[in-house]
Amino acid sequence: VTPAQLRWVSLHVQRGRDLLAAAALDRDAETPVLNSLSRFATPGRVDVIGGRLRAGDFAGAVSQVPTSALYAMAEDPALKSVCPDIASYELSELMAANAAEVSPPVISRAFGTPKPTLTHSYQPGLLYLRTFPALMGYSSRILAESWESNNLYYAALADEAGVPAQQLDSYVPEWNRAAIENIFATHLEDWPAILRSLQTVGKDVRAHESSVSNANSEN
Repeated sequence: VTPAQLRWVSLHVQRGRDLLAAAALDRDAETPVLNSLSRFATPGRVDVIGGRLRAGDFAGAVSQVPTSALYAMAEDPALKSVCPDIASYELSELMAANAAEVSPPVISRAFGTPKPTLTHSYQPGLLYLRTFPALMGYSSRILAESWESNNLYYAALADEAGVPAQQLDSYVPEWNRAAIENIFATHLEDWPAILRSLQTVGKDVRAHESSVSNANSEN
């Protein structure tokens, strides 16, 4: 994984959040953004997110959207001209300067996961599927393989926290351990518990980086 790839993922996640914010503020943006989201989330989940956006609860809305969906929305050609932001301009510049490093196949291999049940291959990849129901046996494997947010979330977090790409092998296992420990699901279908756990890890990392920064500024 390279610094350009971390930045690429981070900008996509930010672009996805900005698109949701635009949907909350601009009715003309709401329809295409929610239509795009419907490709990566169930109709019920889209209704909940849309309701929160219309109620002005952006934080509540974005907290319900998996990182993989944010990334996929930012990649959606149908949303390219919707409320261009700083992230979209920076993505264009990054693509121009590092096209080989950030091409879709390369990013898919770098941040995807093996999907032997879905693809009959252990080649890592991103499919941007809706999360499957948490049933027993075979379907449970499909649920696990359809969850693609962890690596993308960690990449965006590393970029935000200033973690060097070459040190990810040290940081990510610790973040993953903390995420597993933080999972608290209320029922079998409560897959957003994984997302809530990731967000808790992110808050802890940001708080730590802030305290370190403050301590350094005082010295």
